[in-house]
Amino acid sequence: MNNKIENTKFMLLKAVIILCGFPAIAGYAVYKSLPIFEYNYSYFPYVLAGLGVLAALAALYYIAVIITGSLSKRAKGKNTITVCTVALVAVGMLLTTGTWFAIDKYVPPILSGATQSTITYEQLKDDYTDKARVHAELLTGFIEMNIKNGRLSPEKADIYRREGYGNDEVKELISNSYNSMQYDGYESFNGMLVDMANGGRLTIPVLLHLLFDERNAPSYGFSGYEGEGRGEENKDAPISWSVLDLQGGVMTFSLDAGGLLPTDYTELLEWLMPALFGEGGMMEELLTAVESAIASDELVGAPIYVSIDYAANTLSISIESPNSGRGVYDYMSMAWLANNQLLVAVISIFPVRNACLMLGGLLALSGIALGIIRQKKYGANVQKGGK
Repeated sequence: MNNKIENTKFMLLKAVIILCGFPAIAGYAVYKSLPIFEYNYSYFPYVLAGLGVLAALAALYYIAVIITGSLSKRAKGKNTITVCTVALVAVGMLLTTGTWFAIDKYVPPILSGATQSTITYEQLKDDYTDKARVHAELLTGFIEMNIKNGRLSPEKADIYRREGYGNDEVKELISNSYNSMQYDGYESFNGMLVDMANGGRLTIPVLLHLLFDERNAPSYGFSGYEGEGRGEENKDAPISWSVLDLQGGVMTFSLDAGGLLPTDYTELLEWLMPALFGEGGMMEELLTAVESAIASDELVGAPIYVSIDYAANTLSISIESPNSGRGVYDYMSMAWLANNQLLVAVISIFPVRNACLMLGGLLALSGIALGIIRQKKYGANVQKGGK
């Protein structure tokens, strides 16, 4: 009867100790992962990659628990139980720290290659929850743009929004859009020159050079787009991408017109500038012709929208690409979106990584505690056997 009570106490105590190890780590990791699941549920099963890693680590650890427990039970001396305890603690530390050293070394180059070096492992690690939200919004925005322009059927809008990346049409459209920008946009430029379009290096001379340099004709089909006079018959034909399409957004150049003429001519300037550049001014007709010429295959082959505004002696020239109408972001954002499943998988490992590094000490303590109660239970058996 006493042995039965002792065995029950031993099993209960062992269960409590084990629960203080990996289950505690897993609970914290799942709690921290909830925002990632909420934002990126449509990227199943990639969104579970982190918990998959944790499950594998837990399985290896509990295999070590079983093996060391079996060896301790059949021990011929207390030293064997001590060795098993040390081994269990070492395995726990290796799994909760050593694994992440390996992941921190080998994952960053894979991530960099997949996103054209536009996002780094360190950037994701610094604020993974915010990055999870940002990349979820990329998907949501892409779906909305393409419902609006008809590349995705408005009648199925609710399905696209609900299924997200899990919808085959959405997935295919993301791939098609990115590949078109990649092959008929980025790769069609001279590599050294297009790199000058990054940041503040895109000056007007560089812009003009990149706009009017000769490039290969587009060859990669762009699915389902009927804008810009393409019509039903051309909705899957290739299209060109200008450097402004790759950069995205609106470029604005401003000039203080008040300093162009002496003060005596202020009244003339105030009459002349609105007549030339104001709404309904002479420049509107000229810009319409320029936009049409730029969009022709013989010139740039991609539309560019130019607007000029004059107000308070300031002349502003804005140049905009048709990205939103075509249903795409800038090239960098499209590279992210095309590899969002990988990004989500990488993001999902950070809650697990942090949980292991922060609470790995609990696993070591639980291993030591498990070794102590094994010494008390099985060590007594060893002493009896020795007599």
